[in-house]
Amino acid sequence: MNASTHHQHSLLIVDDHPVYREALGEVLQKEFSPLGIEVATASNASEGMDLVDSSSKNWIVLLDVLMPGLNGMAGIKVFKNKANVSHVISISGLDAQSWEPKAVAAGATLFISKNNTSATIFKRIKSLYDEARLVQPWAGQTESSEFRLTQRQLEVLTLISLGHPNKIIADLLEIKEQTVKIHINQIFKELRVFNRTQAVLKAQKHQLLASDN
Repeated sequence: MNASTHHQHSLLIVDDHPVYREALGEVLQKEFSPLGIEVATASNASEGMDLVDSSSKNWIVLLDVLMPGLNGMAGIKVFKNKANVSHVISISGLDAQSWEPKAVAAGATLFISKNNTSATIFKRIKSLYDEARLVQPWAGQTESSEFRLTQRQLEVLTLISLGHPNKIIADLLEIKEQTVKIHINQIFKELRVFNRTQAVLKAQKHQLLASDN
């Protein structure tokens, strides 16, 4: 049934290290298969892009930060700009403290360290699919399509609207406070506002918040 559905979700792992790529691909395929999510792998960014471009599926891309060719921050931006890519997740063995804010600033929804177990990696990716089912921020596509906010930025915006300070937002989303600040700056820039109150008012006006009706 789901093979022919236009919006079938797929996960793409782009990593130039064959052993890691295949091992992670195998584990994630086993976990995601029962959920109707297929897992594909590519050994570099251009191979990954060909795959995304030739498919009508909706992709989440797990992108290694350090690879030959188009890598890291540039790779995140290119994948992020594709209409059928809903999230780019940055994965790396590099130090999360210094790389997470850079990856998020480039447009990654999450930064996952390769030091995590595959079970943790699965859980963090699955949370994005769970959110996508709960929150359909672009249901009113015509209304809100002038603003390009990532799913993560919409979450931050929703938490701001509930009056939470950065520290609490960071705890709730399990990210660093510094990362929350980067998200907020990008939200302000995208919505063309200067403070939290203006951001919330504009978000309400354009129905960007996850409503609970």
